[in-house]
Amino acid sequence: MLQSIDDFIDAAIKGRYLTLFACIAVFIAGVIAWKLLPIEAYPELANPQVRVISLVPGKGPEEIEKLVTIPLEKEMNGIPGQTALRSISIYGLSVIISTFSDTTPTTLARQQVLERIQGASLPDGVSPRLEPEVGSLREIYRYCLHSPYYSSMGLRSIQQWELEKLFRQIPGVIGVVSAGGPTKSYQVNVDPYRLKAYGITLKEVFDAVSKSNATTGGGFLEHNGSALIIRQLGLIKNLDDIKNVVIKATPQGTPVRVSDVAEVKIGPLVRRGQVGKDYEDDVVEGIVLLRRGENPTQVLKALKSRLPAIEEQLPKGVQLAPLYDRDKLINQTLQTVGNNVTMGISLVVVLLAVFLADLGSAVITAVVIPLSILIAFICLTLMGVPANLLSLGAIDFGILVDSAVVMTENIVRRLSQEGHDLSPGERLILLGESAREVGGPIVFGIITIIATFLPIFTFSGVEGKLFKPLAITMVTALIGAGFVALTLIPVLMSFFMVKKPVKETTSPLVAIARLIYKPTLGWSLKHPLVVISFAVLAVSGAALLFGNIGSEFLPHLEEGNIWLRATLKPGSVTLEESVKVARRIRTTLIENYPEVRQVLSQEGGPDDGTDPAKFADQEHYVDLKPAREWRPQFKENKELLIAAMRKDLEQIPGVGFYFTQYIQTTLDEALSGVQGSLVAKIAGPDLAELEKLGRQVGHIMGETPGIVDVIVDPLLGQPQFVIEIDRAQAARYGLSEEDLKELVEIAIGGASASTVIEGERRYDLMVRLAAPYRNSEEALKDVLVDTPSGKKVPLSQLASLKTMNGATQIWREAGSRMATIRANVRGRDLATAVEDAQARVQKELNLPESYSVKWTGEFQRQREASHQLAIVLPVTLVLIIIILYLSCGTLGGAIVMFSVVPLAAIGAICALFLTHTYFSISAGVGLIALFGLAVKNGILLVSFVNEMRHEGFSIEEAIYQGSLVRMRPVLMTATIAAVGLLPAALSNEIGSQTQKPFAIVIIGGLISCTLLTLYVLPALYLKFGPSPGKKSGSGSRSSIRAELSDISGK
Repeated sequence: MLQSIDDFIDAAIKGRYLTLFACIAVFIAGVIAWKLLPIEAYPELANPQVRVISLVPGKGPEEIEKLVTIPLEKEMNGIPGQTALRSISIYGLSVIISTFSDTTPTTLARQQVLERIQGASLPDGVSPRLEPEVGSLREIYRYCLHSPYYSSMGLRSIQQWELEKLFRQIPGVIGVVSAGGPTKSYQVNVDPYRLKAYGITLKEVFDAVSKSNATTGGGFLEHNGSALIIRQLGLIKNLDDIKNVVIKATPQGTPVRVSDVAEVKIGPLVRRGQVGKDYEDDVVEGIVLLRRGENPTQVLKALKSRLPAIEEQLPKGVQLAPLYDRDKLINQTLQTVGNNVTMGISLVVVLLAVFLADLGSAVITAVVIPLSILIAFICLTLMGVPANLLSLGAIDFGILVDSAVVMTENIVRRLSQEGHDLSPGERLILLGESAREVGGPIVFGIITIIATFLPIFTFSGVEGKLFKPLAITMVTALIGAGFVALTLIPVLMSFFMVKKPVKETTSPLVAIARLIYKPTLGWSLKHPLVVISFAVLAVSGAALLFGNIGSEFLPHLEEGNIWLRATLKPGSVTLEESVKVARRIRTTLIENYPEVRQVLSQEGGPDDGTDPAKFADQEHYVDLKPAREWRPQFKENKELLIAAMRKDLEQIPGVGFYFTQYIQTTLDEALSGVQGSLVAKIAGPDLAELEKLGRQVGHIMGETPGIVDVIVDPLLGQPQFVIEIDRAQAARYGLSEEDLKELVEIAIGGASASTVIEGERRYDLMVRLAAPYRNSEEALKDVLVDTPSGKKVPLSQLASLKTMNGATQIWREAGSRMATIRANVRGRDLATAVEDAQARVQKELNLPESYSVKWTGEFQRQREASHQLAIVLPVTLVLIIIILYLSCGTLGGAIVMFSVVPLAAIGAICALFLTHTYFSISAGVGLIALFGLAVKNGILLVSFVNEMRHEGFSIEEAIYQGSLVRMRPVLMTATIAAVGLLPAALSNEIGSQTQKPFAIVIIGGLISCTLLTLYVLPALYLKFGPSPGKKSGSGSRSSIRAELSDISGK
């Protein structure tokens, strides 16, 4: 293998012009790839999901569960590839969510669900539909409409019938959800006493309206050689058409029209929710949905290019105002990454100049950074893998430049030591020899680092989706860096370093370091057992310290907003009451916190059922100004801001608050089925028992230190006016249960008799009793029921009418009802907080038979990630040992070089502890990368010591002199690798949170590893080092003597 590396380097130098042009071509291709590369803030983390939405107007949760949800679940259960089946039944709505494995194509999953639901036995009028093909991060753009000339109902019609259509035409947009503003309808509000006076039934009114709105054709008529199509036009066009519909004629022949028995007007449909903004209680909002698999950056770019044309098509006086733009977060995170990149590269170049004491050499070495990154972009583009915040932000430019540093340092040193009396041609030969000398260690070092990333490709689930792009980026960039270091760096130096003798200038920093290192190294080699013992104690202490760090799944990405969920108690509040509370919340935040830019609230859910929510459920999108503009008392700390907000908002009675972020809560819901970072689910058959157990678990969680924002989702407490048919009494009047059911639906709930078409717009034509005759218990008891004999009987004579409490919502998972308790963890690590809560629940909760508790949310993902790390880390260590064995050829030498791994872990653990950073999957991946970096420096040092022993030096002389020679490259590579990640470790800007643990671990580990490696590794080699074997390097005794002479002279 070494011979192949030597040949590769020789070929690059001999064909240096070809090498140069090849690198230029790669640079151009990389720039093109960068332009084409999709970039996103977060990858799609959730598995494919298919939502089945069924609107069931007028029915309560119990009936919907029994008649709609369970039959659909029965059909959908067991679909191939299905991993979870959840549902929620609330008033008027059933939503079933089927989650599939990540390998199941979304189109196949949707097709299978569609086929299955066709077999469900459902009530008449219930038509399940599939939600559009969206991912977990579906919402990319929100806007609202304003106009001084249009009512909220008029704006809702513009949004629903004009803007939805225009936005759907944008590539990558799968749908638009309309929220806020009442939906227009034509209404026939019937007076029961007028019906009685005319002897007309409510069903006759409904049928007359329904049949009067139709058109038909009569074939065609031949006329003068032409075919005239015959059309009968009978569509209702306006209110007058409805008023003039004839129901029947009196015995005297007088027509009875709709206007004789009812009030006909335009009014709103029953609303499922409302949207408010700042001081406005009712605004019209549009939510643009992204098709699953589409790139949000490209779709938003297309959307914004279409916006001017869309705004031109709006009616005069209507304005479209943006509320939320995912592009803002993407741009802010990319700016954070860009700032870190710029700063990292600048620091690396400065350090190169300091260590090499030559600006030209530093610039040549730094060329590897852009080229290796562009090679990674080429690979990502060809593989179809989008770049994201984590994969870009975790690139360590110090790691990438590491190989080039070793190559440059060795060439400059050899040319300065041995090239003064040589001709340019001879110096070129010496340059090639110098390059070949470090070619093997460079390749083995890169292979070692790449090997540490390979186990990451075994990650599955959320961890795999987060970190596989990072691993692909780093592996391809490292391959690119190795390619450039072995080819372009020697070629560029051949153009600038061989024409005249090179004078090596010793950096003052290196000179000082060497001055300190010489005597201390000598002392450590005289007392190797002391040094080794100290290292063992340090490793043991770090292991003990690790148990006090705490753990979490992943630091939350700062989004620049707060997503505030408010749950009103009791859960049976009206929409009007919910709107009042929402107005108070918005006013409190806007008036008391100048840090807030705007507040958007949603009470309940949209009318299409895409977001199942009760009137008691509120969501508030709190858009924040940049942290640097906040008042000093919050110190740019979001936790302090949230604590202050919570204290003020808790003055509002009967409301529970839950603070999170917009994307974070969407991901939580997609991954666990509930919007919460920590969720306890209690499964069991009885709602009353589930609610009691839920309150007990919620109380325990609320008393657990670190667990905050505890919300127990109510299951019962919805007041219901129940109409129970007396079958025997109804039969005496010749009425069936179906007759009475139809009456209740039309008279009380209202039913759509037809559709009024206005151009391309369609509005329901509703028939129901006028409000005074259905809006109270007494009025409902007095509703007149038409009998076959023509007699009208009060409903109270045919049914038992009573008020009782029923279900507010019914959650189901895996075929069982469940209660949900959601919470956040603040001021404490996730793992220990949940473990404490679990221990108390297990001890204090008396679970009846057939009931169980399951903990999900971020805690579950953290536990799964820990299990994967527990497998991946040992695999990584085994791979490192194998590579080290292949590198040095002896097991003893491999073990000596492997000792740097625990030495690196010391600094990583201490860095996490000192910065109060929890151990997370990000820190775990950083630890994996750190091990590769640490071993690479060990290879660099030990390989040279082995080379000296091959040349006949004693073990003591080889270790001492070899350590002095390799001090500079070891110190350089480690320092530059650490400094390259320093901006990422120190940044607090939006988008930096997920990178910080990764950077902190590597920086801390490199500090301890470098300092200890320069002392512990020589001591270990002295005591346990292998015997010299067959020569495997490309150096020579004369060159080594020259290096030692140079070192001793300094």
